[in-house]
Amino acid sequence: MTILGIDPGMTGAIAMVQPMVDVWDMPATVQDLATLLKTFDPATTRVYLENVHSMPGQGVSSTFKFGVGFGQIQGVLATLGFPYILVEPSKWKTAMGLRGKEKAESRALAQRLFPTASLSRVRDHGRAEALLIAEFGRRKGDQEALL
Repeated sequence: MTILGIDPGMTGAIAMVQPMVDVWDMPATVQDLATLLKTFDPATTRVYLENVHSMPGQGVSSTFKFGVGFGQIQGVLATLGFPYILVEPSKWKTAMGLRGKEKAESRALAQRLFPTASLSRVRDHGRAEALLIAEFGRRKGDQEALL
């Protein structure tokens, strides 16, 4: 079973933690996203997508753009036949010991868990969080009811 984690957004990423570890910055276009996801088999891939929401203080324009991107990810997954599980940030962060922690701490944890992953840049927090979302999914296995 291949496990993918997706941290949506312009600085987000897509990560695979099983059968090997790999991580990609969020593709710039819907077509690029589809091209990447087509390399996986929906029948043997479990996708965990962070269930994002607007946050207080975000601008209307940026919130709208973020929501469009989130919807596009869901649309590509559905079109390609990938079942996916929406994961609340509070659930995966709590399970990974990161509730209330800064993004730098997510990157540090991901670096410890996945030392071969490319996470050297400060802006790699999206990559780190995608890896941690996927790892959360891997640890949960078939216990979807816990999500």
